Amino acid sequence: MSRLSLRSVLALTACLLVLALPPALAQKMRGTAITEERLALVIGNAAYRTDALDNPVNDARLVAESLRRAGFAVTLRENLDRAGLVNAMREFGTRLSENTVAVLYYAGHGLQLRDRNYLIPVDAEIRSEDEIPIAGLDLGFILGRMQFARSRINIVILDACRNNPFAGRSSSSTAQGLAQMDAPVGTLLAFATAPGKLAADSGGGSAANSLYASYLARHLLTPGLPVESVFKRVREGVVRDTKEQQVPWESSSLQGEFAFVPGVAPRAEANATDLETAGELAFWNSIQNSNRADEYRAYLRQYPQGRFVALAQTRLAALAPQVAAAAPAAQPTSPAPSARAELLPQSGDTWRYRVQDQFRLGDLFITARVDGVSADGVAETWTTTSDAKVRTTVAALEAGFHPLPGWTLSPPEFSPYLLAAGPLRAGQRLGDQQRRIEQVSVPLRVSVEGEEEVVVGAGRFRATKVVLRGQGRARGAAVSAEHVVWYAAQVKRPVKYTVSTYVGASLREATVFELVEFRVH
Repeated sequence: MSRLSLRSVLALTACLLVLALPPALAQKMRGTAITEERLALVIGNAAYRTDALDNPVNDARLVAESLRRAGFAVTLRENLDRAGLVNAMREFGTRLSENTVAVLYYAGHGLQLRDRNYLIPVDAEIRSEDEIPIAGLDLGFILGRMQFARSRINIVILDACRNNPFAGRSSSSTAQGLAQMDAPVGTLLAFATAPGKLAADSGGGSAANSLYASYLARHLLTPGLPVESVFKRVREGVVRDTKEQQVPWESSSLQGEFAFVPGVAPRAEANATDLETAGELAFWNSIQNSNRADEYRAYLRQYPQGRFVALAQTRLAALAPQVAAAAPAAQPTSPAPSARAELLPQSGDTWRYRVQDQFRLGDLFITARVDGVSADGVAETWTTTSDAKVRTTVAALEAGFHPLPGWTLSPPEFSPYLLAAGPLRAGQRLGDQQRRIEQVSVPLRVSVEGEEEVVVGAGRFRATKVVLRGQGRARGAAVSAEHVVWYAAQVKRPVKYTVSTYVGASLREATVFELVEFRVH
């Protein structure tokens, strides 16, 4: 099949797909950047009739202040009875929309019953396990409100894994701690300790705050630190200070990038490697005998280059063969031209990249998610840890640079969906491109240089290598640039992308994009 005829097939396929797109997508396709509203509900319950706690109110105040400093509009509630707890959740839910980032932090008593989790108000008097659903508030209530609002980012933090003060009042077999839950789409669930385990009410001695709250309040204010890394650092600190007796835990289905404080993440402290190793080991020990696929996925998300990745991938594949993409296998070296339409992305496909630059202080993370496919190209939503904006744009299938609206922190991306535009063969020329560098337009020759094995955070891939090279002159000095892109068929997008630019003998750009996670249909 010729490239021209294949484009016709792709265009027809895309036209059929676009008929199913929501009308709002047309607006997105023009390319926009919006700033989301940040809302937080923080609750501290301590004055229980049955078993008062020391620190939840202090913890709630500490976390609320950190969230305010991170730009959230915070509602702080203390010592709520059941009516107050329901009203606070209801009011919070009504304020959420698709343009909000929502955070719920709860410190106090929490119980599990038949794999459901309940937040316990201060007026609860539970005499048997059958009364838990009546006296407590099912966590599913607020999760349902968040899902209905379609908030892009929902973060639910449960510092509620303390002792069960009602256990001795009946012959119930209510399990200790909280139950493991699968996070709804777009949600991160964070637990102060592993499912079924207990957390300390204080940091020991005369500490006014729990260890978990103390580390959370500190690390969420780190500029540019991805939300997953915030909780990883919290875990490292708590694991170290409790000598592995308490292991904070998360379940995540986030589809976009988010940092509590936007910016570029600073380089890790000198002892960060030792701390991360201890946190990873404790996390792995808490799940190594599990038969739940979601727990191994959580490990892979938190530690994509960890020491137990291969074992986690093997167990994940055995438990759920359909998620074997977590350990990608090598694909045929050159997909047949007739299969190129299958390389078009689908709505919901998501890719997360780590961006490293020699001239930056630290790392940047970006996430691209497909909203739909039309005859014009692939409509995408982009988020990054560098700012609080959500960007929408359209990436064409054919060769060309793909800038994002209002984005200048990294070089423009080159043809993310080039694989779907036609077969790529070693030695093939894809024409020339132009890129403006140092106020001069530099011509770049584009060629396919064959296939290579590429290892990135998301796995090992057999990838097609495309190179753009060129040279120009600016103010009498030679300007040379090289872009190298590696495409893998099973990813449907680049797995690695490097950019280097010299003005004379001076290096001006040295940027690397590496895929760390992806989900495709």
